[in-house]
Amino acid sequence: MNGNELMLRMEKSLEDGIARGIFPGGAVSLMRKGEKTLTAVKGKTGSGEGAVDVNADTLYDMASLTKVMVTLPLVLLSVQAGKLSLADALVTHLPELKQGRDCERKEQIKIAHLLTHTSGFPAWRPFFLIGQGKKEYISLIAQEQLVNTPGSQVVYSDVGYMLLGFLLERIWGEELDSLAQRLVFRPSGMENSCYLPLRHALPKISGIAYTERGNEFERNMAQNYLAELEPFDHPSVGKWRGKLSNYQWREGFICGTVHDCNAHYGLGGVSGHAGLFSTIGDAERYMEIWTSDDAPVRIDPVLRALSIRSHTDHSTQRRGLGWIISSTGGSLEQLAAGCTGGDLASGRAFGHTGFTGTSIWSDPQREATIITLTNRVHPVASPLIGPWRIAHHNQLFGSLSAHRERGSTHDSHANHR
Repeated sequence: MNGNELMLRMEKSLEDGIARGIFPGGAVSLMRKGEKTLTAVKGKTGSGEGAVDVNADTLYDMASLTKVMVTLPLVLLSVQAGKLSLADALVTHLPELKQGRDCERKEQIKIAHLLTHTSGFPAWRPFFLIGQGKKEYISLIAQEQLVNTPGSQVVYSDVGYMLLGFLLERIWGEELDSLAQRLVFRPSGMENSCYLPLRHALPKISGIAYTERGNEFERNMAQNYLAELEPFDHPSVGKWRGKLSNYQWREGFICGTVHDCNAHYGLGGVSGHAGLFSTIGDAERYMEIWTSDDAPVRIDPVLRALSIRSHTDHSTQRRGLGWIISSTGGSLEQLAAGCTGGDLASGRAFGHTGFTGTSIWSDPQREATIITLTNRVHPVASPLIGPWRIAHHNQLFGSLSAHRERGSTHDSHANHR
C-alpha cells in the first residue's frame, strides 16, 4: 500500500473516532524503515470556544507514556552510567521503605520488578488527598501493604513508577524534569517536550489539547476506593475520607496542567508515572532511540533488547522493561486477554498507552511504529477508546508487510532491520 493510501486510512481512523465522540481531535504518525514518516491530523483541541484545529505541533498530556518516555530511558541510562543495577534492591536507594507495613517483602523488591510491574505494589492510591511532596509520598507508600509477593504477578502500578522517579532524583542529585531535559529531550531534539508546559516558552506549540472537566473520573475512583477500603484496617482511611468530603478539585476544562491527580495535586506536576507533555513530532524523535542505531541518545543494545521482550509470560499480561509486549506472541490465555496494539501486531511488537488517549506501538517485524495522540478524556473519559485503538492498529499494521523472523525472538531490535 502506497503512502497516499496509508494517509487516507490514518485520516479515516481519526475521523471515525471524532464522529463517535471518543475524542475531539488527534494526530497519528506512521514511521517505517526507509520510508518518509506519515503524519495525519484531524479535529479540534477541544469542544470549548478556545479550541483550535489540531496540527503537528499540538501539545498533548502524554499521561502514562511518561513511564516509557521519561522514567524508562533514565533508568537504563543510569545503569549504563554505573549508578544503578536492575538487580538492586529498591530499599538500597529508598531505605525509608524498610520502615512501615510489609517491610520484609518490600526488601525483596528489585528495580526490575518496578519496571515490569511485578513489585507487588498496588495499582493506585489517592495519596494526593493527604500527601504533598516526595517525602510524604514515600512515607505513605511505606505504610501500604503489598498486594502480591514481588515477582509473582503483574499489577500495573503508578505507585512503582512514582518510586522510580524519586529514586532517579536521589541517585543523580537532580530534579526529574531537569534530568529528562538534559539526558533525553535536548539530545534528541525534543524541543516541545516537558513537564509543566505553562511555565515553559515552547518554540513551536500551536495549542494544547484539553483534557477532562475537573477531575470527575479520579474523584469517583477515590470515592469507590474508600468505600471498598472501609471494612479493612488501613492506617490512612480515616484521613482520606475526611479530606475527600471537602477537597478543592479543579473546575472547568483542564488544559496545560497534568490530568493525573497524584502528579498534579500531590507532586507538583512532575512524577515518574505521569506529567509529560509532548507533540507527535517529538514522540517520533523519541522513538528513534528504539528503532535506530544512530539515535543521539544511545541505549545499549543489550538493554534495549532486554526492554522489548516479555519477562512475565507466567502472567496474562506480557511486560518488558517498561513496555507492554504484544499478546500475540504469548499463550492462548494471553491472546484472549487482548492487546491494545491490535490483533495484527507481531509477537515482537512493544508499546504503551496513556489514560488521556495517547499510545505508541512499534513492531520490529513490520519495521513500523504507530504513534497516536488523542484527548479521549475530553470532555469526559470515553470508554470506547480500547476498541477504537484495536481497530485503528489493525487497519494500519494490516496494511504493512510483515517480514519473516530471522534468528531468536530475543535478538536485538537492530538485528531485525
